[in-house]
Amino acid sequence: MSFPFLDYKRFIQRFRPHTLRSKMMVLAIVMVSLPTLIIGYLVETEGRDALLQEKKIKLSAVTQLLDDALKDSFKLYPDLPRDQRIAALNKLLAPTTDTITKAFSGVGAGYYNLELDAIITYGPQALHGNAVGVTIKQDHPGRDVMASGEPLVRWGSQVRGNIMNSMIPIKRDNHVIGYIWANELSNDIARQALAMDLKIITVICIGMLFSIWMIAAFSRRFASDIDTIKSGLNELPLNLKTQIPPMKGEMGEISDSVNSLSRALREAKTLNELIIESAADGVISVDIEGCVTMMNPAAEEITGYQQKELIGKPYAEIFENTNFFSPVLDTLIHGIEHVAQEVDYPGKNRTIQISVSTSQLRNAQGDTVGALVIFTDLTAKKEVQRRIEQTERLATLGELMAGVAHEVRNPLTAISGFVQILKDSETDPQRLEYTQIILKEVHSINKVIQQLLDFARPRPSLYQKINLNQVINQSLILVKTKGIEARIDFVVKLEEPLSDIEADGELLKQVLLNLLINAVQSIAARGEIIITTRALSPDWQEITISDNGCGINDEIKTKIFDPFYTTKPSGTGLGLSISHRIITAHDGDITLTSKLNQGTTFTIVLPVKHSEGSPA
Repeated sequence: MSFPFLDYKRFIQRFRPHTLRSKMMVLAIVMVSLPTLIIGYLVETEGRDALLQEKKIKLSAVTQLLDDALKDSFKLYPDLPRDQRIAALNKLLAPTTDTITKAFSGVGAGYYNLELDAIITYGPQALHGNAVGVTIKQDHPGRDVMASGEPLVRWGSQVRGNIMNSMIPIKRDNHVIGYIWANELSNDIARQALAMDLKIITVICIGMLFSIWMIAAFSRRFASDIDTIKSGLNELPLNLKTQIPPMKGEMGEISDSVNSLSRALREAKTLNELIIESAADGVISVDIEGCVTMMNPAAEEITGYQQKELIGKPYAEIFENTNFFSPVLDTLIHGIEHVAQEVDYPGKNRTIQISVSTSQLRNAQGDTVGALVIFTDLTAKKEVQRRIEQTERLATLGELMAGVAHEVRNPLTAISGFVQILKDSETDPQRLEYTQIILKEVHSINKVIQQLLDFARPRPSLYQKINLNQVINQSLILVKTKGIEARIDFVVKLEEPLSDIEADGELLKQVLLNLLINAVQSIAARGEIIITTRALSPDWQEITISDNGCGINDEIKTKIFDPFYTTKPSGTGLGLSISHRIITAHDGDITLTSKLNQGTTFTIVLPVKHSEGSPA
């Protein structure tokens, strides 16, 4: 069963304004519109009355003019028969009637003779001349005027039609001998009144629209201030340093009060909270349900997550798509506390190595209310340790290889010399072939020894202004051959213009040749090698060499820069090690990313100015 009253209430509830801004707009619109409409109605009513009064005055003036112009003309032609007398009087008075009505547009006027009981004139004659000689009806208001001897204004349908008719009696010697009328069509009056109404309505509408626009503009500004204050209040529980921008008026007083409140709350924080907030280690706490309750700025910086992303949300949600099991949740669920445990933590943008210590949080009654984790970012420390270990390992290997190379090269030189003597004195073709093979292998061994010496004691670098784009183009000339270009597409994307850097061009060319040759060798059939350069910043530039070759599996990636490690049957394993040492000597960095059967990308970052720094 439907109740119309309830439906009406639901309708009102649905469309009733709910926000402060909408309530203010509705109230302001009502407060502006209601007086405007009332004033408009009063102006329109008074305007109509004034228009009608003006019409009455105008018509009364016309009748008075006609009365003055008549004088004693009705006494003329007394001996003529009725019709002839009417015609004679009409001929006499019609010009006067026409002249006066011509001066008042839209007005009809004339004389009525009581003795002849007929209309004498009705001007303008061209429009109403056919009414001359007509006798008015007994209920015509003109008879009331002649009977009472008093002026009368009457609306209604009369001889001319629906008109406003102003009538005065014609009195001579205290006797009423007829009456004079002046009228105007009601349609003309209504048209003028409508034009006046339209002007009034137009002005009212323009005024209301302007008022509504002004109300909307001010309410938008007011609502903007309120939204700013609301946003600040929502941010305040997460960050007590939140400050609401200065405002004017009452909104300014509210914003100042909120800012004073935030300062008071900051000053009221306990010493432990201030210590946690200022700590260099990350601190995160969870409640008994596993939802994050606190996160200090160091934790935001280390993990990449912001407080507003985690506060009040289940901590386990950020590990849903990973195999990571959170130590702090382990402590919360099983009560197992961890101390200085090193884990790979899946941060927001990268996986980081951290040292974690966890503990349970208990209230005054000893009940567990949550858990706390304190962690330190070990990523940079681990990288430094890796670099130090690699440098020490390379230095040790370099010293060892320098000694081995020296000890091997001396007897190798003797062997090469004696074999050359034997070759020069030998005439047997078979023995000459053997000596050629021996000299070739000795040369190969000597080349390996030279690489060992280059690795152990690289030549002093000659730093000068060079352009990476030019070095790459020169290296490509040495790599490209007809056979290689037939099966490999070299895509070169060099940033232009690229500023010069301080570096050893020949050593960098050696690095690029090693990487380009490795890229070529990784492509079995057809493939593509992409070489790019770009400026990372005014102080750093980057080179990338990408191929779509066989790729490198994860086990090999960690050993790729180690000396003597190679996957090639004929390789020495020194090319990438020497390249790594050259880039490190330039205060740069060389890294790789690779996926098996998809390709490899080597990235070289070099400083614009050579210094003792490290790449950003």
